[in-house]
Amino acid sequence: MRLFIAVDVDDNIRENLKPVLKTLVNYRGVKTVEPENIHITIQFLGEVPESKVSAITDKLSNVAEKFEPFTAKLEGIGFFPNRGKIRVVWAGIISDEIVRLAKAVRKEMMKLGFREDKEFIAHATLARIKKISPSDRDRILKELDSFDVGGEWVIRDFKLKQSRLTPRGPIYTDVSVHRFD
Repeated sequence: MRLFIAVDVDDNIRENLKPVLKTLVNYRGVKTVEPENIHITIQFLGEVPESKVSAITDKLSNVAEKFEPFTAKLEGIGFFPNRGKIRVVWAGIISDEIVRLAKAVRKEMMKLGFREDKEFIAHATLARIKKISPSDRDRILKELDSFDVGGEWVIRDFKLKQSRLTPRGPIYTDVSVHRFD
């Protein structure tokens, strides 16, 4: 099973991001994320044998017990690796608690032999860019700079998710939900 741990954004945040997605979909070489799939990845686990899932869910339940619901804020558009060479367009998430959650989850996953895949930066991926011309890149940057994305929501849980890759894009299924309240 291809697994990752994530926090879903709520429907109001998805609505706030739709104009950005509608702009990006107009460019060749840009693959936008379906609005219903927008999430904050806490940790990508990769291919995991089914026999290991119960140990993962046990550890995640232990983490959830240490948290109360908390507020996160959507703020700004960013790019990986940078504005000059865009490969990923993302929306920034501001929350000290989500950073604390990521540290706690990653610490528990290390006990099961998973390594941190990369430094945690709280964000929700909006699009991936394979190849675009410099002029399209400049137009994308100019258009995205004009957006003032924002919004707050209360995070009440996080999830272990399965990702099945298909020619039409990934299909995400919740394997387990870990509630704070």
